[in-house]
Amino acid sequence: MRKIKEFILSAAAWIFALLAFTCGCLMMLFIGLFHTGKVFEWVLKVTCRGIVFCAGMRLTITGLENVDPQKQYILMMNHVNTLDPFTFYARYPGKARGVEEESHFNWPFYGPLIRRIGQIPISRKNARKALTALKNAGELIRKRNDVSIMILPEGTRTLTGKLGEFKKGGFLIALEAGLDILPMIQIDAFHFKRKGSWLMRPGKVRMVIEKPIPTADYSRKNIDALIRETRDIFLKYVE
Repeated sequence: MRKIKEFILSAAAWIFALLAFTCGCLMMLFIGLFHTGKVFEWVLKVTCRGIVFCAGMRLTITGLENVDPQKQYILMMNHVNTLDPFTFYARYPGKARGVEEESHFNWPFYGPLIRRIGQIPISRKNARKALTALKNAGELIRKRNDVSIMILPEGTRTLTGKLGEFKKGGFLIALEAGLDILPMIQIDAFHFKRKGSWLMRPGKVRMVIEKPIPTADYSRKNIDALIRETRDIFLKYVE
């Protein structure tokens, strides 16, 4: 009986979330034809809030006092499930763009939308293409001093709920751009939705924003120490 209830709740969550996603995509693509500034950014955040709400996620956030919305960061968040981009944009108070798997740019609705938003495609299979994507992220930071870059440092979603190893790419961008790293940790998101399962379990998910990690004292020579410092902060909340 419990499994039947979970299935019904999950099906309802998917239906409402997909409706919100489709309507939100169409609305943003339309508005994007006329507005690219504050109006578009506001619609982006409202759309993402609507998607996570309709999916049954009750998302709370702490640590907003650690964010200066006018300052650029390299934002890093643990990679848990397919809702991660929506969870991020729903709650991050500043303006940011992310590095995203290039295959997503071919998806119906979502692909044209993330192109319009300005997400940066990255390949997990081609090292040269991945390097180009990281360079593009660095160029975006230099051209747009009002935009932060969001990185999922594990590179792929967790299969166990535990924190994966962090890749160097995002940290290299932080060092080259001279930006602080802002850790954003999702808690209980793995229980809500996990890779390999279509089941969504409506409930609470917490996000914690920790204090920025200065990168001024780090370089390529001791980048591993920066990665360890950042990862240790995540490990305070997730295994």
